[in-house]
Amino acid sequence: MKKEIFQNICSQVFSSLKDNEQLTIYLEGENSQYFRFNDSKLRQSGIIEDYAVTISLYAGKKSLQSATTVSSDIESSVNNLKSEIDALRSPLSLIPENDLTSFPEKFDSLEMVSSGKLPDRNEILEALVGVITKDYLTGVWTSGKIFRACSTSDGTNHWFEKDSFIFDFSLIDEKENMVKVLFPGSFWNKDKFDNAFEDASDKLKLLNKEKMELKPGKYRVWFEPNAVADFIGMFNWNGVSESAFRNGSSCLLKMRNSNQKLSPLFSLNESFSSKATAPFNSRGEVSQDVNIIDEGELNNTLVNSKTALEYNVTSNFAEEANSWGMGEYMRSPVMEAGDIAEDDCLTKLGTGIYISNIHYLNWSDVLGGRITGLTRYACYWVEDGKMVAPIKTMRFDDSFYNFFGKNLIGVGKETLARPVIETYDGRNPGETVCPGILVNDFELTL
Repeated sequence: MKKEIFQNICSQVFSSLKDNEQLTIYLEGENSQYFRFNDSKLRQSGIIEDYAVTISLYAGKKSLQSATTVSSDIESSVNNLKSEIDALRSPLSLIPENDLTSFPEKFDSLEMVSSGKLPDRNEILEALVGVITKDYLTGVWTSGKIFRACSTSDGTNHWFEKDSFIFDFSLIDEKENMVKVLFPGSFWNKDKFDNAFEDASDKLKLLNKEKMELKPGKYRVWFEPNAVADFIGMFNWNGVSESAFRNGSSCLLKMRNSNQKLSPLFSLNESFSSKATAPFNSRGEVSQDVNIIDEGELNNTLVNSKTALEYNVTSNFAEEANSWGMGEYMRSPVMEAGDIAEDDCLTKLGTGIYISNIHYLNWSDVLGGRITGLTRYACYWVEDGKMVAPIKTMRFDDSFYNFFGKNLIGVGKETLARPVIETYDGRNPGETVCPGILVNDFELTL
């Protein structure tokens, strides 16, 4: 979809509003090529073109939402949205006023287009032909354009468009050992893809050794950036949300109420400087960069407009709560890097565990910051800076107040930008940027 088509649709819909009505129209769209592979065979292939919109109709202190779709057919889309508005008018007149309801203020309109160099269908398949038969491969390829847009009847018109691809796959050998790989980007480079595949294949060969069974206890661990990104993602489950602080459900509550600190090596920001995702939220409000944790100390939380009204605080225009139960959450989290070079991580680790991926994370004690989960895929026992053998899958249960706090002894110099890979509601432009970390006394339980 082109920006001009979306804004033409919005303009015609806004002209149909009554005097006491205001409206926002938020678009989430994609035009994607996808392939699904299983046992090194192409099982599915197709094109997805989808443009989902959420309309929010306001009448003073009242508001209702409706979700539908639009297309490049302007007349059909306008008629569809007008029908949705008509369906909202009657129930909107019946609901009571809500003092926490506010129409978004007007912002300067933004246009962000992140163009890349994406491979076409034949290039993707040709790149895979030479490598796909070396090991069993299972995974999903998606590539194409991702869209975000928001227009309001007050005159704000935002547009975000991004070219990107993600190949999320696992290599599996005859013993069902697995190495998980995430290969994302916006500029296709076959040599880099071949190198990533060869690196994964080499790691898979290491897994062919007999696995070590570790006893429960505390271990020195190097976590690769992918694992760190999963830990940081747990903060999005109401952790950095001001509303969660106010209702007592935030995992970071001790940092505000008890002056608990993390390690001075740990700093976390919500940053849109990379332009990886849209800085405007679903209300059309433009979010600013937020320093959340600064050298181990809680500095700011994310505050949306509803929370700001409810608790009389200043909004930094965070995103609204979503259907997954998240309050204000990070869309572009960045953990600051340290000084451990990538080639030195095993040397710095010495003897301990190298964890490349973790799986099935959940809170075991939210207010205590305890997270439980499993080591998974390419995880190894290391002695004197050398990988000795893969380890059997272990469950861990430890607090981020430990592994991001007193037990954090080193942070990687290089960072990884890991995109959001979930596609339940379509492709997402968000990403987490973080380094690897070196930790003492990480607790494995069984």
